[in-house]
Amino acid sequence: MKKLFLLLAISVMFVANATSQSFYGGVALGAVTSQVDGDGNNGFHKFGFTGGGFVGLELNDIFDVQLEIKYIQKGSKSAADEFPSFKIRLDYVEMPLVASANLGFMKVNGRKIDWITFELGLSLDALVYSNNTFNAANEATDMWRPLCLNGILGMKFRLMPKLELGFRVITSVTSAYKGNFNEGTVRFGQKGAFNDVLELVLYYRLK
Repeated sequence: MKKLFLLLAISVMFVANATSQSFYGGVALGAVTSQVDGDGNNGFHKFGFTGGGFVGLELNDIFDVQLEIKYIQKGSKSAADEFPSFKIRLDYVEMPLVASANLGFMKVNGRKIDWITFELGLSLDALVYSNNTFNAANEATDMWRPLCLNGILGMKFRLMPKLELGFRVITSVTSAYKGNFNEGTVRFGQKGAFNDVLELVLYYRLK
C-alpha cells in the first residue's frame, strides 16, 4: 500500500510539472483483466485495476506521443468452476511510451472522425508485489522477474473535450517468469510465462 501511495504522489508531481510546460498532462484510472500465457490455463479470469498519470506532446494535428506511469495489477486465476483452484497476482509499476495517430484526417458522411485515435507502443514493468496461491495455500513467489517488457496496441475514443476512453491489448515481449512452468509457451524464441492484459481506462486531461 505504501508503494501505491508513493506511485500516486510521483504521478501527481509528474503531471504537475508537465502541465507547467508546453505539454499536456492528466490522470488515468481503469480496470484490467489478465492471464498468464504459459501457466497451463487459458482465459482472462483475473480482474484488477490500473491508475496513475500521463504526459504527452502533440507533434502535429495527427500524431502525438505519450509517456505514462501507472500502477497495474496483472496475473492469472482459475475459472470459478475449476479445481484445483489457483491465483497468480503480479502488481507492477508500468511505464508505457505510446505513439498515437488521430483519424481526424478522415471523413465519414462528410464528418471528421477526430474522436478516434489509434495507439502503438512499448511499456516497461517493474514488479512491486507478487503472490501465488494453490488451493488457498501460498507458494514461492521469487521466480518472477523484476522487469518485463511489453508491447501495446490500442484505441481511444474522445467522450468529452478533456475525457477519453481507452482500450488496450498489452502483451509481454519478455518472459515474466525466471524458470519454466511444466506447460510453458514460446514467444520470440523464449520459453516461459507471459502476461496478457485487456485494459479499459479513462484518461482525463488537466491541460
